[in-house]
Amino acid sequence: MSTATELFMAKRVLDAHWTRALDRPWRAGGCLECRGHSDCRQLDWALALMAEVASVMLQKR
Repeated sequence: MSTATELFMAKRVLDAHWTRALDRPWRAGGCLECRGHSDCRQLDWALALMAEVASVMLQKR
């Protein structure tokens, strides 16, 4: 799987977690794996991937 595909999937995970409860973002309920803001493997994966890609993009050369 390419990095671009992984980024696309990670963005979809982040969007789903952020937009599922407009009045209270990050509230558990829309994701089957989500037990709260700090207990979702999908969200953890997406955030870790975004952080990894950002660290590579922001490296000084």
